[in-house]
Amino acid sequence: MAKLWKVTAKKDSEKVVKGMSVEIVISDRSGEPRPKEIANAFQIKYNIEVNEGKCSSSYFVIEKK
Repeated sequence: MAKLWKVTAKKDSEKVVKGMSVEIVISDRSGEPRPKEIANAFQIKYNIEVNEGKCSSSYFVIEKK
């Protein structure tokens, strides 16, 4: 079963501004989105490069919808 996750920036970091968010659908496994999936989602939605090393819960609120 597919799950929808909302990932929202907690603070400014490089090109990401606090409050920016993306939604990610995960259908092939359980668990939160991986850093690469978060970085890819920001690339697609905002056309910005996001360092995968900064795609953790320290920088983002990750919530299941």
